[in-house]
Amino acid sequence: YKKTGDKIEKDEILFEISTDKVDTEVPSPEAGTVAEILVAEQETVEVGTVVAKIATEGNYVHIQEPVVAKTVSEEKPKAPAQMHNNFDKGSADDFNIVKEKSDKFYSPLVMSIAKKENITFDELESIKGTGQGGRVTKKDILSYHENRAAKKVESTPKVPDKITASARVKDPVIISSASGDVEKIEMDNIRQKIMQHMVRSRDTSVHVSAMIEVDMSKVHNFIKDNKDEYLKREGVKLTYMAFIAHAAVKALKEYSLLNSTIDGTTILKKKYINLGIAVAIQPTGLIVPNIKNAGEKNILGLGRAISDVAVRARNKKLTPDDISNGTFTITNYGVFGTIFGTPIINQPEVAILGVGVVEKKPVVVEVEGMDMIAIRPIMSLTLSHDHRLIDGMLGGIFLKFIKDTLENFEAGSV
Repeated sequence: YKKTGDKIEKDEILFEISTDKVDTEVPSPEAGTVAEILVAEQETVEVGTVVAKIATEGNYVHIQEPVVAKTVSEEKPKAPAQMHNNFDKGSADDFNIVKEKSDKFYSPLVMSIAKKENITFDELESIKGTGQGGRVTKKDILSYHENRAAKKVESTPKVPDKITASARVKDPVIISSASGDVEKIEMDNIRQKIMQHMVRSRDTSVHVSAMIEVDMSKVHNFIKDNKDEYLKREGVKLTYMAFIAHAAVKALKEYSLLNSTIDGTTILKKKYINLGIAVAIQPTGLIVPNIKNAGEKNILGLGRAISDVAVRARNKKLTPDDISNGTFTITNYGVFGTIFGTPIINQPEVAILGVGVVEKKPVVVEVEGMDMIAIRPIMSLTLSHDHRLIDGMLGGIFLKFIKDTLENFEAGSV
């Protein structure tokens, strides 16, 4: 968000990083002047790399990438490219020209793309930037390049629909779509990571899913009767998720094998519960921050924690630690009206709980020995588990435990 020579205040946002499934804004630790930027936009570097220097009364403050907590399954990072080679060697003259002819700032990445695609400086100046302060971003220059290429293609004479057997085409001719109804969209970093993560999970875990229906009457009635009081007194909005999370935590304590990971032929059973809560972020995708030591929290504590991670996820305030070392995940697709689904396991965990919408349904209940039809708030829970470790029997018992906990909810557990 700054360029060399810019003033910056303490805690003002200096840059943003994209790591595995999280975007994080990094504030400046000190006030001063940006003296040097060592890493270009869109460049991948090792954790701990110095990316910038800030001058404060004659002293330099080195700004480093935040340290990402290591997980058991994390691969050793590849050695980064030499940091000072990231500014294309052949573009030094281009930077001097920009400084002389324009007061606009162009990142090294944008300049590199411009040089590669033969985009002139005058063309670069004509591009309307969508970045901060009208800066030209990678997306802007790539979009300009695609549009320019499309115009060139449209001006190319069309090839006849039919050619004789003796006709020869010396050079291939590209024919553009006349309707123009296909839009090319470059995946952002998070979408690419989600794609890779899902494929890896599919190819690693043997997915099995089981579903159970839960009568949420007691929880539903408690929320209806007490939500205003708890919001006023405790500042917590009571939702189904807090009760479901609490029931899942109790089940994980009872059946701790579901709170494990697999390392080769070794089972790593965790004594702590870091409960992942899937948060939908538009248009980015899905982020799964986790609540550390969820086993030590009651329903109200879990309600506060779920609200906190959801708000911070949507405001890009998560840290890399927030998405590291999860042990079990809950995904709530019921908020979109979905009845049930078959979620994909969040690696390297061995199970994930899917929560469907709570909706009123006719069910058979027994009243004084008589079967009757009643209207009850019913919810479907789906457990996807890794059959390499969790067999159908254990998965079924685990789900039944959560069902019994929710259906026999007692107000004292809040």
